[in-house]
Amino acid sequence: MAFGSALKTLRSDLGLSQLALAGAIGTTQRHVSFIESGRSRATREFLIRLCTGLALSLPQRAMLFDAAGLANPFRHDDFGAAEMEALLDRIERRVLRHWPFPGFVLDRSWQVLRANGPGLALTASLGAPAGEMPSLFEIFLSPAFRERVQNWQDVSLVFYFRMQSAAAENPALARRLDQARTEGLFDHVPARLASTDPPPPFVPARLTGPDGVTLTMSSLVGRLASIHDAAIAGLEVELLAPVDDETEDCLLATGRAPHPNEKGRPRGSGLSKT
Repeated sequence: MAFGSALKTLRSDLGLSQLALAGAIGTTQRHVSFIESGRSRATREFLIRLCTGLALSLPQRAMLFDAAGLANPFRHDDFGAAEMEALLDRIERRVLRHWPFPGFVLDRSWQVLRANGPGLALTASLGAPAGEMPSLFEIFLSPAFRERVQNWQDVSLVFYFRMQSAAAENPALARRLDQARTEGLFDHVPARLASTDPPPPFVPARLTGPDGVTLTMSSLVGRLASIHDAAIAGLEVELLAPVDDETEDCLLATGRAPHPNEKGRPRGSGLSKT
């Protein structure tokens, strides 16, 4: 993508006019217009002001430097590199295997890169293909998942805004979310937002589990700190946590499956290029 087009797309995604963008980075609207049209070339100084002035994420910064044809100061290693695989393996060994409930490592496309035994058991129960790492984005949007969520009207707001935030930095997710909106999956959201009833401070998801047991869960989401590589900037560790004793007992009972590494790693465990 040419830099002018990349800048225009980014500006549109952020909801900024040329004038607002110019004001945010200390330049003129004329300068922004010339760069977007290709009449002027973006310099390294311009890109640095753009990245810092808009507080862009590492993937966004890397994309702009690549589009401008300038030396990219933000590493973006090959997704299959041994160093990346080693990082994922360490997270799996030192975090996921010590968590007794479903746990995942996700890339910025919400593709599952690593999962513990309880996590694989949960995604399999939601229709994920055996032996493959699923996309949590697709699971959240699937009929099988929605049918099992007993409080979809409430918890879907949490899912919606979380997916919207992820889609703002990922064109593929943005297209998939737009498709879900077109299909009417979130038609109820405006009415829920307009309601005068105060929302509860905490909305755990209630899913129908094995033998009709209600699983009441929330999740803890964390990111790596002190990183300087665009490829891993969006990595998230998501740990599901039971809210009540019945859910805890059920998750512990159903999650006692052999870890995938004991039989070979499932397919699709590398970092996604999306």
